[in-house]
Amino acid sequence: MIAPINSTDVPPTTCPTETKLQPGLESGQALMAQGEAAFHDFVAQQLEPALGHTLPQMEVRCKNLSVIAEVAMVQQTSTTTTFELPSVYNTVKHA
Repeated sequence: MIAPINSTDVPPTTCPTETKLQPGLESGQALMAQGEAAFHDFVAQQLEPALGHTLPQMEVRCKNLSVIAEVAMVQQTSTTTTFELPSVYNTVKHA
């Protein structure tokens, strides 16, 4: 490996104080526009200072995993029937 000659040859590193892209707060679609990882990072950035400590981290690795779930996907009203996956947004929307 060749050492850099001057500071302009040093590749930039990520800095913990570096500003990250903030998701839009005007709608759910704007929150998720940059992907779920960016959304979760944003939520963690808001929660950690409020809690006063970092959120716990966990890594889960599985082999031959099979997940089965029974969920209701139908929302019936007096006039229409809609098919939606259960989510916090859909639950609040129909409450």
